[in-house]
Amino acid sequence: MRKTAFIIFLFCWCFPVFGQQQVDLRPLYKELDAAIDSAAIFQKQKTDAIEILKKQYASCRDDEERYRFSWSLYREYVAFVSDSTLSYLQRCLELAHRMNRGDLVVQSELAMAHQLLETGFYSEAEIRYNRMPVEQLDSAMRLLYLSGRNHLYGEMGFYSHDPELSQQFHSKANAIRDTLLTLLPHESAAYAELMSRMLNNRGTPDEALPFSDQWLAKVLPGTRDYAIMAFFRSEIYKRKGDVTMQRYWLIQSALTDIRQAIMDQSALWSLANSIMQDDGDLDRAYRYMDFSWGCISQFSPHMRSWLVSPILTRINDKYKANLHQANSNLRWTIGAISLLAVVLLCLLFYVSKKRKQLAVAESELAAANKQLSALNGQLSVKNDNLSEANRMLSDINGQLRQAVLHLNDSNRVKDEYIGKFLSMCSDYIDKLDNYRIRVNRKLKAGQHADLLRMTGSEQLKEDELKELFDNFDQVFLHLFPTFVADFNSLLRPNEQITPAEGHRLNTDLRIFALIRLGIDESSKIAEFLHYSPNSIYAYRARIKNKAAGNRDDFERMVKEIGLRSEELGVRS
Repeated sequence: MRKTAFIIFLFCWCFPVFGQQQVDLRPLYKELDAAIDSAAIFQKQKTDAIEILKKQYASCRDDEERYRFSWSLYREYVAFVSDSTLSYLQRCLELAHRMNRGDLVVQSELAMAHQLLETGFYSEAEIRYNRMPVEQLDSAMRLLYLSGRNHLYGEMGFYSHDPELSQQFHSKANAIRDTLLTLLPHESAAYAELMSRMLNNRGTPDEALPFSDQWLAKVLPGTRDYAIMAFFRSEIYKRKGDVTMQRYWLIQSALTDIRQAIMDQSALWSLANSIMQDDGDLDRAYRYMDFSWGCISQFSPHMRSWLVSPILTRINDKYKANLHQANSNLRWTIGAISLLAVVLLCLLFYVSKKRKQLAVAESELAAANKQLSALNGQLSVKNDNLSEANRMLSDINGQLRQAVLHLNDSNRVKDEYIGKFLSMCSDYIDKLDNYRIRVNRKLKAGQHADLLRMTGSEQLKEDELKELFDNFDQVFLHLFPTFVADFNSLLRPNEQITPAEGHRLNTDLRIFALIRLGIDESSKIAEFLHYSPNSIYAYRARIKNKAAGNRDDFERMVKEIGLRSEELGVRS
């Protein structure tokens, strides 16, 4: 493990710029999400270890053995459940006094003061530190004592709302820190920690980073010390303005906290705050904050809630704003669909009127043809002189039949698609109303998380697009049942297109199906199929290159698919 830490230290020392440029946070986010999903497993492992120690404690035979297991239980609970930590420390104190062991009393008192400090009970912690027999402490205990007081006054100075008191506390913390720096070995992790935090607080992160590298080399990955180091290393990169590396070390700290079942967390809610402020990724920020809040609440809500509550408030406000926007969009959508329904009714009336006009024109054309046949019988003697006129009239009649055929085909397509479109509009109105009812119910029930998951997914859009394409394929192939075979007949034998099993048409066939219906602009095809116009243009060019005949006539021949059989029916 130390070898791994040393390699990391060398990499960060020798290639700092490379590291900053090449870090990809996406796999780390996935790893963090997986760790959160497995958090219950890690916490179960912690509770199992605690239960084993409790059973061993219950079978202890003397006070010395009870002290040893009480201390072990304190170490297990120290960042897991604060109340239990204090309870076992109190038990350690009682046992140490009962055994008349001054060294164990001092050890337990220092641990008690530190735990009170960590949970935000600063006054109680200061009382504990003040009654310590400082002159009687050995060198190791004296270092722990000074480190605790330095941390205490630093926290009191940070959270004090009185500028004068805050300055006094910081002055005390700085004095104790300077004493510690003279006592600590320069190669120790504690010395590197103090120097890196001091220099970063002074606003010189570039000077703090080498000491952070030294601290990194001294701690083992996967330990609580590593998580603490990673968090303060992220603070250095935050001051440097390197958001990527700041988040990298916050993720490393959060991963260690989760895997070690550490409930006293700082990294995860700091990461959530950074994501919300800089990226606006509300879903991810909420998930991280929700998990972190659960852990902090289990440990001790007394202190961390002061820090987390403002961030939770910002997330809640952002959620309310997003929900208001979603409701506004829903109202606009309903209004647009209502307007579309009115337009559709007008179009239906217009088409019906045109169909009646077409029927009258066909009747008049039939009468004209009968009259023309009668005139041809009467003027048979003049056929030689009028042969050229008859040929021209025959060409005109052919063109007229072709126009009628196209018109009949257009009306048939319109009838089919208008009926299907009215049905789909009715279905979509029902779906939107059901969706509105579900959203309204969840809003009334306060189920914001369910509502977020429901509105955050794009599955609804994908399902509706699939249904739209299936409906289009069904109606189109009902109109042109031989389209796929006729289309493939226009391609070279080795380039023919076969839809996948279970599908009627694929993207290539849908593009040319729309062209067959008269929609030949790439921009309109792209809007319907949800592709870019450039992609549609590339599809068309690629298919035309596979044409069996002249590629310039390919789309014209596609537009004539289905007309020949209908023309034969008209002639018969």
